[in-house]
Amino acid sequence: MDPDGGWAEYTQSWDHSRDDLDLRDSVVTALGVDPCSEALYAGDSSGRLTTYAVGDAGSGLERLAWAQCAHTPVRRVLALAGGARVFVQTDDSVQVRTAGGRRVFVRATTPNDAFTASTLAAGGGVEGAFVCTSAGSGSLLSLAQHGAVVRRVAVELSAVAVDFRSDALLLATVGGDLVLRDPRAGFGVALAARKAFGSNGCMVTDMVRCGSRVFACGSPAAPAHGAVVRLFDLRNLGGPAGDVEPGPGEADHSPVRLHADAQRLWICHDSGLLTTRALGGSLDVDEPFAEPPLSSYAYMSAFCVAPSGAAAAVADTDGIVHVWGETAGRGAPLLSTGRAPDLHVGGGGGGGGHAALDGVSFDDVSMPLSAAAMPPYAAPLLSRPDAERLCDVGRPAAFVDERVLGSLRLMGAVGYAPNPRSQRRNQLPFAQAAWRQRWRAAGSGADELTCGRPKFISQQRRQHKPGDRDQADRADQPLALQPAAAAASAPATPSHLRRMRIEYSRFGVEDFDFSLYNRTRWSGLEGDVANAYANALLQLLFFAPRFRRAAEAHSAGDTCVDAACLSCHLGFLFRMLASAGGASCHASLLLRVLAERPEAAALALLEDADGNAAAATPYAVLAQRLLRFVLEQAAAECAGRDPPLIGFAQRTRTVCPACGEAAERAAHVFAADLDPPQGSAALASLLAGGAASVRRADTHRAAPPAQPADFLALIARALARSDTTRAWCAGCRSFQLLRTDKRITQPPAAYLALNFPVLDSAWQLALPAEFELRVGGGDGDGGGDGDGVAGSVVRAAPRAGDDVDGSVVRAADDEPAGPACRMQLVGVVSSIRDSPRGAEHLVAHVREPGGGAWLLMNDFLVQPVAESAVVALGDWWRTPAIALYAVAAHAPAPAPACAPAPPALPTRILTAPASVLDSPPPHPSASPAQGAQQQRRLASAAAVAAARQSPHVRAAGARRNAAVPLVAAEAALLASGAFRCALDAEFVVLEAAKMEVFSDGTHELHRPPVHVLARLSVVRANGGLLHGLPFIDDYVAATRPIEDLATQYSGIHAGDLTVGASPHKLSAMKEVYRKLRLLVDAKATIIGHGLKHDFRVCNIVVPPAQLRDTMVLFQSPRHIRPIALRFLYWYFERSIIQSGEHSSVEDAQATLKVYEHYVQCINNDPENGLEDTLDDIYAIGAQLAWKVPDST
Repeated sequence: MDPDGGWAEYTQSWDHSRDDLDLRDSVVTALGVDPCSEALYAGDSSGRLTTYAVGDAGSGLERLAWAQCAHTPVRRVLALAGGARVFVQTDDSVQVRTAGGRRVFVRATTPNDAFTASTLAAGGGVEGAFVCTSAGSGSLLSLAQHGAVVRRVAVELSAVAVDFRSDALLLATVGGDLVLRDPRAGFGVALAARKAFGSNGCMVTDMVRCGSRVFACGSPAAPAHGAVVRLFDLRNLGGPAGDVEPGPGEADHSPVRLHADAQRLWICHDSGLLTTRALGGSLDVDEPFAEPPLSSYAYMSAFCVAPSGAAAAVADTDGIVHVWGETAGRGAPLLSTGRAPDLHVGGGGGGGGHAALDGVSFDDVSMPLSAAAMPPYAAPLLSRPDAERLCDVGRPAAFVDERVLGSLRLMGAVGYAPNPRSQRRNQLPFAQAAWRQRWRAAGSGADELTCGRPKFISQQRRQHKPGDRDQADRADQPLALQPAAAAASAPATPSHLRRMRIEYSRFGVEDFDFSLYNRTRWSGLEGDVANAYANALLQLLFFAPRFRRAAEAHSAGDTCVDAACLSCHLGFLFRMLASAGGASCHASLLLRVLAERPEAAALALLEDADGNAAAATPYAVLAQRLLRFVLEQAAAECAGRDPPLIGFAQRTRTVCPACGEAAERAAHVFAADLDPPQGSAALASLLAGGAASVRRADTHRAAPPAQPADFLALIARALARSDTTRAWCAGCRSFQLLRTDKRITQPPAAYLALNFPVLDSAWQLALPAEFELRVGGGDGDGGGDGDGVAGSVVRAAPRAGDDVDGSVVRAADDEPAGPACRMQLVGVVSSIRDSPRGAEHLVAHVREPGGGAWLLMNDFLVQPVAESAVVALGDWWRTPAIALYAVAAHAPAPAPACAPAPPALPTRILTAPASVLDSPPPHPSASPAQGAQQQRRLASAAAVAAARQSPHVRAAGARRNAAVPLVAAEAALLASGAFRCALDAEFVVLEAAKMEVFSDGTHELHRPPVHVLARLSVVRANGGLLHGLPFIDDYVAATRPIEDLATQYSGIHAGDLTVGASPHKLSAMKEVYRKLRLLVDAKATIIGHGLKHDFRVCNIVVPPAQLRDTMVLFQSPRHIRPIALRFLYWYFERSIIQSGEHSSVEDAQATLKVYEHYVQCINNDPENGLEDTLDDIYAIGAQLAWKVPDST
């Protein structure tokens, strides 16, 4: 570093020209520097690549050109030697583009085999790149031959960093492994450092090689000092050579990115702090190179170092790119390596601000004009019109047959012609199906949200086949997550708040691309299941961390034996949402259990067959009822937790003014009911049940209460209210107007829920994001005279720094309030109407853990929103229903580097499986809190006991299924994360598909058939004597009438799923789900055929790295048709399966054999073995019409 010049921030810039492209939510995810010009490449989360020119210090960045590379985030940007070209890696493609954005070539991959790491090949005389995929496939591409595959290698799964040179291939995996492969020995594993940062829970974020030294940064299993940088010797990878000691000020920052050149090791931390180490041998600590001033909510999202070593660039999540370098006495280019910059942007000199086009020869006829970079511009280009220049011309004119025009006779202004009979009567030439599609898209805002992109994965594959050179040219618009503002004259419901509809193709719901509606790491919930109005409330409870952890802990324990436990299924759902990583989920299992509860039907919590609320109840009221019911059931099922996490303790004092007789009682209130701003109770609030009275009035009628001036007054009045109710007085022995005082006795344990009244007009008050709650003035015991409630004081005050006056509701005596309790808004559930008289649905606004950012949860649409849009309640289309506040200690906190693991399920459910259906449960306890649960348990026990009276059933009940439980060695293998198994499931139809047939013969699928799990079989795949034997073979007991057993495809006969009459050993769905959850949490490798559909019906999301789907592995990128398991098994084994009824054990064993043939193909010929096999399979399949011969 130059002591004369010093290092400082050279420029800081945010591309304001992106505003017209609606990219304010895009985050820069990759950076690169051109080696021969002062150009900076930036790739963002929307799939765009932008080229910037670095001018004078402090002048900002000038955008030269941009191009849409893909619809997935850009992961790596690597500038190629010679300049003006850049290598780009996204999740679904790798490509090379020019500095101006022109595409040189694109290589795409399948959706289930995403690219995870890439690097430029160093040495060997080949200009190439090495890429790795999530399924463990590595490819060496020749950049000179437009990405042709030079060599294909089987590598480790989920590689996060790779270094390829002529002497070694070095990979780092997300699980903490460093693996060295020798290219000179067939890329075999030469050395490996397994679990370089610990045994379990470790994670590697980046890795670089400098000579024989390898540096890796990651998080160890027991992070005593947070993330670290470790040094390894390439000649001995058995263990780390040591840790790079943190320098001054680095202990509080986590290293996440590394870069090494000939002189220095660069370390970039999550906070943006950039430090260097001299590679002279002792790794001396240099002074901090750069520390960009990031905001308190931002973190580093991308980092790169200039080839000159004189500058570095850091991007943050606020969309700002910081360029740091030497500002004083710079006589050479800042970014490039000594050559004069090819791209010059500036206003001085005689250049007029135009870009110098060095290296572009206009005399060469083979040189396209797109090779020249786009000159800087300030005004929008005419080639890209904005919304103001576009107008809707309406429906095109009707098509008139030429035969009509040819024989037309005009008589005045009217023309006459004979009817050519080219159409039927009352038939228009316009396709009705196309118009229905446009109507549905307009109703859901789909065109605006997806920018016209295909919603089905099958259509995307047809349009984006490998080798299609127009793939990136078609995708010239980003995902419009933030819609344009509506006209001021007639405000309409924003498209992102309207009801989301799922469309179905012939491939089913699995073909719908939910990723078009969610670019975050949080998962949405699909709304095509019964009672899906609860999705918004479930998302609200999920973003209450303490409540979520309590539900997960309850579901992981083995003390609950209730098969219909609502808390257990809540824990299952929360665990799936937490581990899905942004994949679309659905709560069908939980909602099915809810629908089977008789209490839910009695409380009118269920929708009718058409998906409408019972008795036309507003959905806001329905959400309030459901919240109270869920919290009551959770408190009863999780008995022993005192106090409940949501709600507060309340004491009610009733006094008769005539005789003075008083009575007190204590209770726990799960949600407080707010009064309307007008001061009178709304009827909808009374329908929600709870503490609301028919008539609320103040005892002192001479001085009626003042109208609430702000929202804090409503909160204070809801927590301490006085009502007058006409009721029976035991002292007077007559009906009297009794005064009832209800006071909160202590602050909430963790969360405070507020129920809004349903108003005819919009709310004019804003929801406070934070406030202080004080509860005091009484000892909580009632004192000696029983006035402990009357003397309590409730104060709802604004947070520190606000100018709004607090609201105080107190009793007659003026005692000081207790200590302040800061409450923070966690989420809001609101009812949305698409039109003033249209149907309504529920959405949730929740606070994201870490940073305080807000998210909109509209079924499967998830997108960031501003806090002002959450707290503002004045829109006509929005009716608030529930607000959830958290005590500041339990508010969503930033996620740590290594989050605590969720509660683990016990492995004895696989080593010693048992079911509550095997024998009657023990005598229930006398606890009143578990009365409903014990009644269901007794009813189930009585049914089982009555069925076992038959001798035939007793003999059948003694039979067991084909499963052999895991032994101790297999349980240890499962705990180590190296367990392999093959899975297959059979399903039955619970409800038939809903379809509408039109008069023209076309039909539209409104809802696919509802399947439920009937049998689950999992076989071993770890070798040994037990290889191929099932350790799970469970028949799931039916709890609702089944419409179609589908015996030919499921192998299920009548009575097989009936408790007491089945010849098989039955299990509850909860028990089967726990076994499947255990396999997923243990990171077991699961082999199957069509696993996406199987896991969808089972209502569980499995990380792609754990899946080995033979339907995906044996699908050619050139063909859309998947290959059936029966044909694959016949091709490899020349044997026939599924000749009669299907058996899940037989199918799982067949899938295992097919996968073993896949592994054999890869091992025998890593380059072309699989491709040759696929060509042969598709050729034979075409000859046989994909029909398996009757005999082999």
